[in-house]
Amino acid sequence: MTSKKLGALLQSVPPATARPEVAPAASATEPNVSPRRVAPAVAVKDEPEVPLQVLIPARVREELGIMVAKERGASLRSLILRALRGLGIEVTEEEIRGKRGRHRS
Repeated sequence: MTSKKLGALLQSVPPATARPEVAPAASATEPNVSPRRVAPAVAVKDEPEVPLQVLIPARVREELGIMVAKERGASLRSLILRALRGLGIEVTEEEIRGKRGRHRS
């Protein structure tokens, strides 16, 4: 497959799949594709949380467990949320802390 055909094929991929970052100065021959934008996180009190289940290699899960063990008081959830923050998704400190151990008045 030539690079021209590959480029056309990649442009036809649905937006739910990963796309390469668009350079700020795109050429006139490329279609205008806007870069992914992340909505700012709005701290909503008592916003419902939803489960997320993914399959990962066993060695990666073991490494995550080791990282959690090295950070006293950390949880796997907080580690994952901080990693998502590093990817550009806005996550508040309150969301990272979670709801465990909180006492309601």
